Amino acid sequence: MQPRRYVELQGSRIAYRVQGDGPALVLLKNNRRPLDFQAAGQLADRFRVLQVHPVGFGASDRPLNYAFGSICEQVLTVLDHEGIDQFAVWGFSQTAAMAAIAATSTGRATALVMGGFAPIGFPSDGEMRRLEREPRLPKPPLEFWRSYRTYDWHHQLRCFAGTKIAYVGTADPAITRMRRLRPVLKGIGFTYLEYEGLDHSASSLGDSSDSGRRVTQEIAAYLHNDEG
Repeated sequence: MQPRRYVELQGSRIAYRVQGDGPALVLLKNNRRPLDFQAAGQLADRFRVLQVHPVGFGASDRPLNYAFGSICEQVLTVLDHEGIDQFAVWGFSQTAAMAAIAATSTGRATALVMGGFAPIGFPSDGEMRRLEREPRLPKPPLEFWRSYRTYDWHHQLRCFAGTKIAYVGTADPAITRMRRLRPVLKGIGFTYLEYEGLDHSASSLGDSSDSGRRVTQEIAAYLHNDEG
């Protein structure tokens, strides 16, 4: 098991782990546990996998004041430290939103994978008001969602020239929004995938079941073919 590495940006440490060889693939991670995504080991057979914890999340520093929407700058700081230029980025649920920021804010991203998350229209005004009133919500996710809402995501994603993949399990609560967005996503260049019967957990990067491994393998094949 590779040790955790750190790099500093604006006085805060960004935690990350690296394994495998090949084209760079960033997996954004917002929790300490599990230590590694289940998918990371599979993906390391084809890619140089960097599991990056944004500041305020996971094992990275949690300062009181930080630009919690500066995901792209953080990812690029890690990549520069590792001597990597181009990269693909993959996120699931909240980290899919983080991946969208990372991919569309730089010309160095070659692919964007978004799982279990409808990228356009969330959070709505009403949802944001509920987040603002939630006393148990830590500052980093609140500030992140405030930042995410400042983007015109239809425009941002349409202009992103790299490979774009969106996927969801049919038993995931996100399926309703995703199906409403499906024509829009396809219209702006996404490959749209549904996994029959899988819930939010079973289609995530952390799932260790046969179903979770199948999702990882199929999406990795899309990415690998594009890289090739």
